[in-house]
Amino acid sequence: MTVRLRLALNYVAAIALTVVLVAALTWWQFDAALRASLNQTLEASAAAVATSLENNGQSGLQESNTGGPPGVFVVIFDAGGALVDSSAGAPPSLVLPSPAAGAHAVTSRGVDFAVYAVKSPGGGMVVAGSSLASIDATEERLAQSLLAVGALAAFASLAGGWWLARRALRPVAQITAEAERIGAADIERRLPVPRQHDELWALATTLNEMLERVGRAIGRQRSFVAAASHDLRTPIAALRAELELAQDPRTTEAELREAVRAAHADTIRLGELASALLDLAAADADGRELVRTPVSPEDLLESVVRRVEPLARERGVRIDASAPDVIVRVDRVRLEQALSNLVANAIAYGPPGGTVEVIASLDAGEPETPRGTPARLTIEVLDRGPGLPPELATGRFEPFRRGPNAVGPGAGLGLATAAAAVRAHRGTIESEPRAGGGTRFRIHLPA
Repeated sequence: MTVRLRLALNYVAAIALTVVLVAALTWWQFDAALRASLNQTLEASAAAVATSLENNGQSGLQESNTGGPPGVFVVIFDAGGALVDSSAGAPPSLVLPSPAAGAHAVTSRGVDFAVYAVKSPGGGMVVAGSSLASIDATEERLAQSLLAVGALAAFASLAGGWWLARRALRPVAQITAEAERIGAADIERRLPVPRQHDELWALATTLNEMLERVGRAIGRQRSFVAAASHDLRTPIAALRAELELAQDPRTTEAELREAVRAAHADTIRLGELASALLDLAAADADGRELVRTPVSPEDLLESVVRRVEPLARERGVRIDASAPDVIVRVDRVRLEQALSNLVANAIAYGPPGGTVEVIASLDAGEPETPRGTPARLTIEVLDRGPGLPPELATGRFEPFRRGPNAVGPGAGLGLATAAAAVRAHRGTIESEPRAGGGTRFRIHLPA
C-alpha cells in the first residue's frame, strides 16, 4: 500500500469518525427535543382537563375537553385506578401507568405511547398521551438523511484526501526521480529542494549534504587509486626492465649484479608501499573493529620509542617521552602505529642531534563534567624541523600528499595512516607550527 493511499484512507477515517460523532450527537439532541416538546404538550393537555374538571365539578370529559392537539388523547381514572372516561384515539387497553404524576412510557398492543399524568379532583388521575410512531418515523427519516450525508462526505473526503496526499507528496516523487538518476558517474548532481522550509525541505537538504560527503569520499577514493597506481607503476616498470636486462644473454656479470641490486631495491620499495597501504586500510574506521584494551600511556610510549630507536640512533636524535601513571582504554595496535609514524617523521625531518618530545596527558574534565563523560587522552609530538610547507597547510592528512622537501622513499601515507587511526578512535588530530621553528602534532582521544 502506497503512502498516498494510506494518507487518503487515514483522512477518510478521520472524516468518517467526525461525521459519525456529529450525526450521533445530532440524532440524540433531535430525539431529546422531540420528546421534550411532546411531554410539554401532553402535560398542558392533562393539566387543562384536570383544571376543567375541578372548575366545573364534572366527572367525565365534556366536548370542550376533546379538542386538544392532533394525535393527543385524554383518559380519566378514578381514585381506585378504574377507567372513567377517554377521548377519541385512546387505546382501549390503556391502564394507569403509575400512581405518581409525571411523564411515562407505556406499550399497548405493540404500540409505544408517551403519556403524562396529573392529579384530578377526588384523588383520580388525568392522563394525556400520544403515539410515538410519528417521532419514530421522523427520526428514521433523519437517520437516512444523516447516512446519505455521511456517505457523500466520505466519498468527498476520499477524493480530497487523495488530491491532498498527491499534492503533499509531489516533492517526494521529484526527489525520488532525481535520486534514481544520480550515479557514480554524475555524483555532482543534487536533489531538488522545496521552497517551503518544512520536513521535506529538511529531508532534501540532509540528503544533499550526504551526497556532498559521498562525493568527497568518492573523489578521495579516486585520487587515492590514481596516486597508488602511479606509485606502484614506477617501481613495477623499473623492476620489469631490470629483470629483462638480467635475462638478456648479452648482459655482462657486472650489469647483471647491478640489475639484481636495483631489482632488490625496487622489490623492497614495493613491499614497503604495499605494507603502508595495508596499514592505512587497517587503521581506517572501517578497516577492522576497534579493540580497546587497558594500557598505560607509559608502556605505549616506551613501545613507540623502541620501534623508532634505530632511526633515531642513525640520526643522533634523542627522544624525550613523558606520560602519566594511569590506565586508559585504547586500541593499542592502531595508536602505536599512528604515534610511530608521527615520531618517525619528526626524527626524519628534524635536525641531526636534535630532540623529539612526546608528551602524554590525561584530561578528566572539569568538576562539573556530567558523570559518565569519558576522560580525554592528549598526546603531543614536537620537533624542531623546518615545519610543514604551505602547500600542505590543507590536506596534509590525505594519502599520497608529500611536500617538495620530502625525504626518503616514502609514499606520503604516514600522516594519513595516523589520522585514520585517530578517526577510528573518534578522536581528532591537528598540527601547528612551534615558536622558534618546528611542528607540534596533537592527538585527542576519548579514553
